[in-house]
Amino acid sequence: MEGNTFFKDCGFPYYICGGFALELFLGKTMRSHSDLDISIFEENRKEAVELLLANGWNVYQRGQYQKQIFDANDPLVLECRNIWAIKSGSQIVVLPIEGEENLYDFEIVEKQQTAFNFIEMVVDLKKDDHFKFRNHEAISRSMDKAILYKDDIPYMAPELVLFLKSHPTYLTHEWHKEKTSGDFATIIPALPNESRQWLIEALETAYPEGNHWVEKLIKNQI
Repeated sequence: MEGNTFFKDCGFPYYICGGFALELFLGKTMRSHSDLDISIFEENRKEAVELLLANGWNVYQRGQYQKQIFDANDPLVLECRNIWAIKSGSQIVVLPIEGEENLYDFEIVEKQQTAFNFIEMVVDLKKDDHFKFRNHEAISRSMDKAILYKDDIPYMAPELVLFLKSHPTYLTHEWHKEKTSGDFATIIPALPNESRQWLIEALETAYPEGNHWVEKLIKNQI
């Protein structure tokens, strides 16, 4: 994987997340992908931005609108929860907002990424050797179970990927819902019992009002 080759000697922890992580778990290709998702931890944001800038990437703080980062010492870096790194030829076209300084919208011109020219980097949390979920402080996973390896490639455990994909945005947004439902249906039969139980408990904690995946997990019906 070209993305792993780029990051493997970076000197800070990283791991593949999103759909590519699910494929590493299964050991086979599932579907096309719109981006390469990489996760890092909060304390490594500056190092990650330095690496990207030094290798010719255009780096943006991802939010409702994008702000470009030109220097790893920019205070914006410490605010980043999501970082976009883009090179020429990417399916993401960044559009300056008229009348605004360093503020950009974007347009997705292709749904499938065909070259290593767009990275979505997610900034995650860890505490006391546990992976922590930013919006669900009561839910955690020990690091040895949260981050797995396929050969020399680190990747997010599938139950964590599915938990993140359980957010209503993924289940209702037209862009995400079809592939999210497909990912769930493909991964659940291969998920170890302990991982399945962790996912059930995490979903019940995060969504006490109910989540339609829980019943399917319990009954093992897809």
